[in-house]
Amino acid sequence: MTKMSKPNLSEPYSNKLYETLGYFHPSEWKRLQRFVDAPYFNVSPTLSRLCHLLIAQLEKGKSGFSRVEIWIKLFDDNPYDDVNFRKYCSDLLALVERFMAHERLSNRPEEEALQTLAFIAERKIEPRYNAALRLARSRLDAMPFRSSAYYFAKYELERHYFSMMDYDVKVNVETNLEAISGNLDVFFLIEKLQLYCSVLSQKRTATFNYEIALIQEVIRHLETYPLESHPELAIYYYFYRILREEEELEHYFKLRALIEQFGNVIPKREAQEIYDAALNYCTGKVNKGGREFLQDYFDLFNEAMRRQIFIQNGELAQWRFNNIIGAALRLGKLDWAEKFVENHKDYLNPTTRENTYTFNLARVYRYQKKYHKVLTLLQSVEYEDIIYNFISKAMLIISYYELDELDALDSFLESFRVFLNRNKNAPYRTNHLNLIKYMRRILRIMPGDKAGVAQIRADLERDKEVTVNYEWLVQKLEELE
Repeated sequence: MTKMSKPNLSEPYSNKLYETLGYFHPSEWKRLQRFVDAPYFNVSPTLSRLCHLLIAQLEKGKSGFSRVEIWIKLFDDNPYDDVNFRKYCSDLLALVERFMAHERLSNRPEEEALQTLAFIAERKIEPRYNAALRLARSRLDAMPFRSSAYYFAKYELERHYFSMMDYDVKVNVETNLEAISGNLDVFFLIEKLQLYCSVLSQKRTATFNYEIALIQEVIRHLETYPLESHPELAIYYYFYRILREEEELEHYFKLRALIEQFGNVIPKREAQEIYDAALNYCTGKVNKGGREFLQDYFDLFNEAMRRQIFIQNGELAQWRFNNIIGAALRLGKLDWAEKFVENHKDYLNPTTRENTYTFNLARVYRYQKKYHKVLTLLQSVEYEDIIYNFISKAMLIISYYELDELDALDSFLESFRVFLNRNKNAPYRTNHLNLIKYMRRILRIMPGDKAGVAQIRADLERDKEVTVNYEWLVQKLEELE
């Protein structure tokens, strides 16, 4: 039998409890301490003390703690007992999980009112029937947006009312069964449609196969359904339509109008999904030549940023940052792009912040024709991300050429070619090899050689779909005529 090694008590230690507490905000730590200190929730002074000690370590930014030091603070000079320490941590974690549920309930007054109503209905506390019903209804009516959660809550409310009135045992009495069924129907329709939109979205980037039962029946039902009465249902219906019928612009504009009307009250998680659907539609149109949708992409993104929809846990995803800068530059909004880079860099994840900031600032300088600044930013940077690496090298090629640093450009083209030949499986390798090829042909041609320029342009036109910076190369050819 293998003998278990003793834990090294001198090393910093972390466990599921400590890691879980690390996800909380400082304000939540304070509320958790009050929760654990309350005798109604916890009768163990040891668990309360342990909670305070661990949070104190987190407040100091510690990635771990000393089990022995914590033990001594809990039990003075009693010998450390690892089994008991683990038991205390496990019990405290269970208490922390109760706190999570309590937090969620305290932030949802409509759910709290429904749970009160459920208690009253189960116990048949008749003196509180009317007041509890009024409170639950008013809390639900105060919800800013009638999402699927609203209709499920309304369904629960009507079920509790049905139970309180003993409708299941009364005869010849009109009940609220239609209200129960109607709210359940709308909840079901929204959830089914939302799931199906997720399936269709995933199919664009993956090969997973999903079977969503009854979805065709749901779609047929919605074709004659009064969507205007249920905005979220309408939103997901047009979300579905733009995924299935991309050429029908009417569906996009109806979705766009609903986003504009309700975007500030849609729950954040759903709002992000809906904005992304509209943004992806615009991207698809732009990629097919519909440049007018680039402005719509820009406007949608700005709306989402104003509403803090894309800020998750205080961060803006790197790819979103890159995309909006790209859109702004293509629209010629160069000052806006520079301000966005400077004003939003602190929203980037710290691990990639400097690279993303430098890369995008170089993109802005390239469009502003501040080529010396591009060289200053990129000459000494080698990005680990292959796409960043390639784009930065393409910007360096442009900058060397525009600054007439032809010797440096020739050397750089050769080093880039060697790099590409060593990375034969790199994405867009052919596109960048073509950039090098045409750049060298442009360097060799004499100004005024119209026949030579025409030949390069014809060859370049043939390779336009697989050549990086095609438009810029065409512009340079025109300057040589």
